[in-house]
Amino acid sequence: MKDSTTFEVRETLSAPSVSNIRSAFDMVTASLPTERVVYEVLPFDPSTMSPNLDAVNSTYLVVPSRDKSYQLILEYVADHLQTKQDHRSFEVDAGKKKLNFWDEDEDHTDDPDNKKTSTLRAGYGAHHFKWNDHQLICLRQQIGQPVGTDREAVRMENVVLLYPKVHAENILHGFVDAVVAAAEATRKGFISIFQWNVDCEYWRDAQKARARPIESVILPRATKAKLIDDLDDFVSDDTKAFYAHHGIPYKRSYLFYGVPGTGKTSLIQAMGGQYERNLYFLQPTHPKMTDDSLRAAIEKVPRKSIIVLEDIDALFDKDRRKKVEQSPLTFSGLLNALDGVGSPDGHIFVLTTNFRDQLDDALIRNGRVDVHVAFEHTTDEQMEAMFVSFYPGEKDGKAFATALTAALGSRKMSMAALQDYFVTQRRKSAAEAIANVGEVVRELDERQKDAEGDDSSSYQLEDTEEEWAESYAPWMRNSLELAKAEEDYDNDTKESETMLTED
Repeated sequence: MKDSTTFEVRETLSAPSVSNIRSAFDMVTASLPTERVVYEVLPFDPSTMSPNLDAVNSTYLVVPSRDKSYQLILEYVADHLQTKQDHRSFEVDAGKKKLNFWDEDEDHTDDPDNKKTSTLRAGYGAHHFKWNDHQLICLRQQIGQPVGTDREAVRMENVVLLYPKVHAENILHGFVDAVVAAAEATRKGFISIFQWNVDCEYWRDAQKARARPIESVILPRATKAKLIDDLDDFVSDDTKAFYAHHGIPYKRSYLFYGVPGTGKTSLIQAMGGQYERNLYFLQPTHPKMTDDSLRAAIEKVPRKSIIVLEDIDALFDKDRRKKVEQSPLTFSGLLNALDGVGSPDGHIFVLTTNFRDQLDDALIRNGRVDVHVAFEHTTDEQMEAMFVSFYPGEKDGKAFATALTAALGSRKMSMAALQDYFVTQRRKSAAEAIANVGEVVRELDERQKDAEGDDSSSYQLEDTEEEWAESYAPWMRNSLELAKAEEDYDNDTKESETMLTED
């Protein structure tokens, strides 16, 4: 697999026996007792395996403990062991029932479905199990030296999946994909949000969030209908077959452009929930984001995901000059990545910008960006719809829109500011919310004065609202937190995900 160390054991004219491999293992560990050298021979200690295993003619898949599939694999294996001997080593996790495999510390005690429960997982050692009529072996092992303090030291661990034939990587990957898919099927109502770790080139599971209903995103009816109709058509089986028949890459790209604070990020989250797709946020302006890194990031995104490139206008101007001088990313590299050559099928790309007129035409041409969706200042239609959303059953939506429009005069208002107003009025009646629309105007005027009086910034009112509504959305991480996460990631433990023995 790209960007990882590949462990290889090549068969010679006279294939070595398992005992010879064990001798080689002992010799290497005696002379150079480092885990890295050991794993350049085999990704496990052969002495832990059955002497009947043909280690040379097997396929291995190494799953690090940090991978989200790790615990899922151990749970599956514990439920599907083949012999009594395989039932000797277990681990029990007694705790709250999890809503899905990524839930950790959230308190769900109010939910009767979240009673205390015990999860059985395969323990250390080798376990034989069956999946789809395939006999597989799962080896759970500790690696390296203990790390930590005298009071609390831990060792890294991983799982090695083995199939006793060569060139069987599809079987092992298929097993892992099936286990993850089964777990994700229980996550209805949730999406997972990932961010690309540029230094280590992996997708970091940054946040999990409840999926926002698409109905809760208030856009002009015509705009919303156009987008949803297009998405529904794209995800249909007929469309997928059409793309395949004509040799067209099966992907769809959208440009969300317009006024800040008008719901771009909220709509992206709602799309993830509506179409059961996780979100993958890219930071193309990162000073270490190269053409290769961007391509690798997109290639590693699973099928049927939403890839988000925010503030795409911050990279290049209309003449393709870099706006971020220290950025190594090239304009051609960005175009190639968006074209999705070599990436899995089913991706939905979303590019966001506040300034469509600053984008090069080649970046947003037909075929590269399929649909443009405008986000404008709040309309009377949206004012009425949001009023009804916060005061269901009330029939004064039109009266509210009329009162607010009159109070605003020539001022413009974003949906973020309007939503903020309804939050402040949440304990008031519908009639009071209509009567108090003057508070919106006072708040807007105060923010405008603050923005104009800040010599260190040229932000306009909408920029402040965008910062509140989108840039600090709960699933996004600031640069300091991201740097800390990257620092905690140990570069020396970038184990191979795959080892394929060859003839």
